[in-house]
Amino acid sequence: MIKGANRLVLLAAIPLFLILAFVAFLAVQFAENERTDQASVLHTYRVRDQIRQIQADLQDIETGQRGYLITHDPTFLVPYKQGVVRAKTDLQKFRDMTRDNPTQQERAGQLAELIRDRIETLEKSLALAPAPGMASPDLMTSLTHGRDVMDKIQTQISGGLSEEERLLDVRMRSRHQAEANEINTALAAAIVAFLLLVAAALVLVRNNFRLGRSEEQRTRERNILQTTLDSIRDGVVVFDASGSLAACNKTFFEFFALPDTLSEMGTPLSQFRSSIGDAGHKPFFEYPAGGIADSPDAIQRTQVGERALDIYRSAVPGGGMLLAAVDVTSRVRAEEIARQSQKMEAIGHLTGGVAHDFNNLLQIVSANLDLAATDMRGNPKTAQRLQNAIGAVERGSRLTGQLLAFARRQALAPRSLNLSRLVPSLTDLLRRTLGERIEVEAIVAGGLWNTSVDVNQLENAVINLAVNSRDAMSDGGKLTIEVANAYLDDSYAAQHAEVMPGQYIMLAVSDTGHGMPPEVVTRVFEPFFTTKAEGQGTGLGLSQVYGFVKQSGGHVKIYSEVGHGTTIKLYLPRTRKAEESAENVNRRPIVGGQETLLVVEDDEGVRAAVVDMLSELGYSVLKAPNAEEALTVLRSGVKIDLLFTDVVMPGALPTRELARRAQDLQPGIAVLFTSGYTQNAIVHNGKLDDDVFLLSKPYRKDDLARKLRSMLDGRKGTDKTVEAAAIVEAAAAVAVAPAVGSEDKQPKQGGKLRALVVEDVALIRMTTVDMMEELGFETLEAGTGTEALELLKANPDLDVLLTDLGLPGMSGGELSANARALRADLKIIIASGYSAENASEGVPEDALFLQKPFDLTQLKRVLES
Repeated sequence: MIKGANRLVLLAAIPLFLILAFVAFLAVQFAENERTDQASVLHTYRVRDQIRQIQADLQDIETGQRGYLITHDPTFLVPYKQGVVRAKTDLQKFRDMTRDNPTQQERAGQLAELIRDRIETLEKSLALAPAPGMASPDLMTSLTHGRDVMDKIQTQISGGLSEEERLLDVRMRSRHQAEANEINTALAAAIVAFLLLVAAALVLVRNNFRLGRSEEQRTRERNILQTTLDSIRDGVVVFDASGSLAACNKTFFEFFALPDTLSEMGTPLSQFRSSIGDAGHKPFFEYPAGGIADSPDAIQRTQVGERALDIYRSAVPGGGMLLAAVDVTSRVRAEEIARQSQKMEAIGHLTGGVAHDFNNLLQIVSANLDLAATDMRGNPKTAQRLQNAIGAVERGSRLTGQLLAFARRQALAPRSLNLSRLVPSLTDLLRRTLGERIEVEAIVAGGLWNTSVDVNQLENAVINLAVNSRDAMSDGGKLTIEVANAYLDDSYAAQHAEVMPGQYIMLAVSDTGHGMPPEVVTRVFEPFFTTKAEGQGTGLGLSQVYGFVKQSGGHVKIYSEVGHGTTIKLYLPRTRKAEESAENVNRRPIVGGQETLLVVEDDEGVRAAVVDMLSELGYSVLKAPNAEEALTVLRSGVKIDLLFTDVVMPGALPTRELARRAQDLQPGIAVLFTSGYTQNAIVHNGKLDDDVFLLSKPYRKDDLARKLRSMLDGRKGTDKTVEAAAIVEAAAAVAVAPAVGSEDKQPKQGGKLRALVVEDVALIRMTTVDMMEELGFETLEAGTGTEALELLKANPDLDVLLTDLGLPGMSGGELSANARALRADLKIIIASGYSAENASEGVPEDALFLQKPFDLTQLKRVLES
């Protein structure tokens, strides 16, 4: 529309310019003609004046001649003579002035003849002039002839004047016509120009009206475009072909922290590059040499502050480029959370499977050790060794418990609890556990809600966190336990995919330790990941906390900054149930019975060990390797008092279905489940079903005896859920057998070789000492490297140093290096769960390595070498 209006204005301007040029040309022509006509008129006036001058000259000649003839006064001859000269000159001028007029030229010729004739006649009359008063006939004839000539001259002069008057009239009319033509032409041109100007003005008005509407439309569209750009989440800037800013939105400037002064339209691209600095995405703010379409880095992921941005650019038709930035921080975090969740889930499946198999092995070991300990009651030394082995099984059981906790496969027995009653007792326990260098403070908010949680597991989680905090505060510090109500809203839940918005009870454990860098925080809940020195931690403490909280339906959040300490917050879901009072653990006497039990276990070793334990307790025992054979036994009609079955078994018949059919076949039969790896058969949402009794593997004969008597004697009205939780707690709380004292042994006489065993784990140290003494060594023992060095200095005759690598404070490598510096001939043996290739620095080259776990034969072989 605007282009068409401009075209009309241009078309209207062309004839206007032509008319103006034509009028200018006519004006010049009219002015030239007017000047010519004016000159012609003036020339006519001069010619007429020249004719009159000739007439005057002739009159002067006549007057002088008559005066002289009358008076014979010579003074009258002066004007006569002057008149004769002037007449000839003026006649020549007349002839020159009328060269363009043939009529006047002819008349000038005639006048010349007449004037010459007249002058001759006058000269003749003067020559014939008599004395005054006298007149001769010749004179009279001459005078008469002169008068006739003068009349003719007068006639020619009158004709000349008439001719000039006619020319003057013609030239005046021509001049007036030229003026009229000039006026008419100018008026016509003015009218035409006015009409064209009016038309052009109308076109311009229309064009301006359209232009105004177009400008309003353009402004409206520009505002819509700008509003659209400002409302989208992506940051956008557009540069034209000259590299000047053509469009942008505020988001782009916020993403890259650019000053607002750059948002002015026309800002050169170079200023953007200067403001970007040396960031990795700076190449995006320039035109690629090969063109934008050929650029291989058209899209790039970059980090600007805490934002993850995808930057891309594209060519603009007609030249220029568009730069856009997409904030993908949420997506990146979601992907990281998804990857972390998948990784944790995969590790959970792995650790759960490992724990299941390991628990079966521990069960076999535990059962056989219990049986062997019964047989060795008359041999105190062997009985003590068996108790040490049983203690090691308990440690293995706790290790698998940590694995199961991380894998969220442990069986929880939650109850409604108000943490305000639990925290004070926990605080007292932690003060005793952490030592005097750690200040423990508890902060409990008022109006605390109840939560549903397994109390034992929660206590273990807090203790794990407190121990980690203690290790982070080697020089002492402050540990704060805070409990308060919390609400996790939709915004927080959107940033943490696993969190359900709602009400929680927040339990925070804060320390003033050295803190953790971000790369450690991201891995801190992974199993077996630890920042502690080698041999000083399993890396399962925090993973157990993580698994327990997740299985309880809660959320874990960690905040840590290097040099400023760490805070770990546990969010446990709120329950509206009334608080449940804690039940005392049922400590029944260890007795057997004479009831008939059916043991269903697919693992032959576990099955044999369980049957032996039950038989020793006096029970009648039937056994089956799977659910199908167990059903066959149940259908045989034999009265079964209790079904003792594993949860995880091969076969098409689920364990829970076996229990249901058993109760259908023999009403009143008790069912006790056992497993080292809980599945959904008896556990839902991480909690034991209300009608389920569970004895977790591995278990002691004492635990089994108490559990069986509890179920067989109190099958009527027993609170099964609480009892199951009590039995699980009892199984987990079995104390490790007391360690042999670590008093320094004095050298004995008789030529025995002397050895120093250095091991920080008491059970391993005692077992190793027993084996060394079995091989004939006189043995000293130490739990730390510092203690070992003191013993080396006090006993210069020691022959062998057997040390673990992972010792608290001073590592085994540092100990062996210091020991070799004290005793160049000392034989050094490194006992470690790692291979020689992973030995720490400082270990002497001639040191021998003993791979853990080792037996008596392996130890003997190394000592003999």
